[in-house]
Amino acid sequence: MTITTSTNSPPTLVGLVLVGLAAGCGTDTGPAMLPSRIVSRSMPAAGPMIPAPRAVTTAADNTVYVLDNAGRVLVFDREGRPLRQWDMPESDVGNPEGVCLLSDGRIAVADTHYHRVVIFDDQGRVEKMFGQEGQRNGEFIWPVAIVEDGEGNLFVSEYGGANRVQKFDRNWRHLLTFGGLGDAPGQFQRPSGMVWRNGRLYIVDAFNDRIQVFDAHGHFLEILGTQDKSSRLHYPYDIALGPDGDLWVVEYGAGRVSRFDLSGRLLGRFGTTGSGRNQFGTPWGLGVDSTRRVWVADTRNRRLVSLDL
Repeated sequence: MTITTSTNSPPTLVGLVLVGLAAGCGTDTGPAMLPSRIVSRSMPAAGPMIPAPRAVTTAADNTVYVLDNAGRVLVFDREGRPLRQWDMPESDVGNPEGVCLLSDGRIAVADTHYHRVVIFDDQGRVEKMFGQEGQRNGEFIWPVAIVEDGEGNLFVSEYGGANRVQKFDRNWRHLLTFGGLGDAPGQFQRPSGMVWRNGRLYIVDAFNDRIQVFDAHGHFLEILGTQDKSSRLHYPYDIALGPDGDLWVVEYGAGRVSRFDLSGRLLGRFGTTGSGRNQFGTPWGLGVDSTRRVWVADTRNRRLVSLDL
């Protein structure tokens, strides 16, 4: 099922007020964002099951890659029409939580509950599986996100026992490890989504309600999302880089999407917790395409939502 809401005419004052209320606008939430179009889509059925999306990312051509809790990788065009899909090698004990499109066209998936990274070609054929359960270099405890830097190096975040980030070269040789469990600067409680921009790695630190910034060598630089009351985060689970160079964050605990500039200044918010048209239920992931269309994995509501912002 697809539900579309369009706002093609300039918003009225009443419309702005209604959207502000729907987005949880108030003194402690910051400015509201007003999408011109909202589309909600059910995930394709997997037998009798309607799965829930868990992770989303977008490609340079604005195709959309989604992971769901049926253990599938699904590819859609920019309008949400299915293009192709494939299954993870295994999914009996759990499903993946992070997907990254590599610069060479391959797809890297954080196969969370199998403690490994799986590399697919663009048609879904497995090319490589890397890692095993453990806390030594090159091993993982619940990896959840992958990001590539400008030189083809890969960063993998993981929670559980380690709560750390590991960096590998393009051939998956271990380069460094940083982080550790805690709430001090440079430590994590469930490091989740990551983005790379201009030598800086931005990581959402979910249970510490913040974004941490590191350099290419894993050195801590600063914390975002704690500057003032209005910019506070509530269980941020994923982060994406928009075409304007802004940071987009989906908040699992608040049921909303927040937009920040690279200094951490809050630019806007949309959504509250729930199952209504302007709401999200424990959203896990998001991606932003080149037109600033934001795709949200509205996990508890078992739907994929796009926002034209």
